[in-house]
Amino acid sequence: MKRRLIVNADDFNLTPGVTRGILKAHDQGMVTSTTVLINLPLELALVRQASRRNRLGVGLHLNITLGKPVSPPGKIRSLLKPEGNFRRPFDYGEKKPALGEVIREYEAQIRLFEKRFRKPPDHLDTHHHLHDDPLFFQALSQLARRWKLPVRRSLICLSPERGQAFLPKTTDYLFGSLDATSYWQKDPLFSVLRNLPLGTSEIACHPGFCDRQLRQISSMREAREKELKLFSDRRLRQELARFEIELTNFSQI
Repeated sequence: MKRRLIVNADDFNLTPGVTRGILKAHDQGMVTSTTVLINLPLELALVRQASRRNRLGVGLHLNITLGKPVSPPGKIRSLLKPEGNFRRPFDYGEKKPALGEVIREYEAQIRLFEKRFRKPPDHLDTHHHLHDDPLFFQALSQLARRWKLPVRRSLICLSPERGQAFLPKTTDYLFGSLDATSYWQKDPLFSVLRNLPLGTSEIACHPGFCDRQLRQISSMREAREKELKLFSDRRLRQELARFEIELTNFSQI
């Protein structure tokens, strides 16, 4: 068994600066995969830029915590604030949305991805990693089964007793942090690479340029530029060779 690694950059299409940073980290560094926020306004030029990079896996960052929905608002009211935008992540901890409405919006985003990219995403994950919660994991797993797609590894496994025995295909390991105050640095990254277990692992990261739009909508700002510098370093590929790690993406699992 080999040691294989997917390096996934979240938040493609969050802002122009974030998207440019992700593409740079792929072209110059070790990023092999990204996930798109499809419900946000998406320029055709960005679709072309991602699609023409044959070695960049492109998945879908299912998003019900930022911006407006793809579905008709009247059909997913439990996901929305009164003005029509999605509820924020902490809102879902207080009052759970309707499972059927989560599935409806997730499905609408998958279909919109297919329309924009003219193919299905190569995997699914969730903005703010909501699928560590059983309700959102159940929605994600149902759609992963329907589309036969892998997903980002989660803490949640639904039990057969609940009639949800299906577990989506995923990696063996996941490394990364969702804490907006933390970010990947050289020493922890090299420690992960040096001790990477056999099988397929994912490193989740958030490289990007901190532009004006990002400062208005995200708590993770300067940390993205620090990760961009790290994951764009051409010398990382030499270290991967030294540690005998094969880079891949979700289309290969």
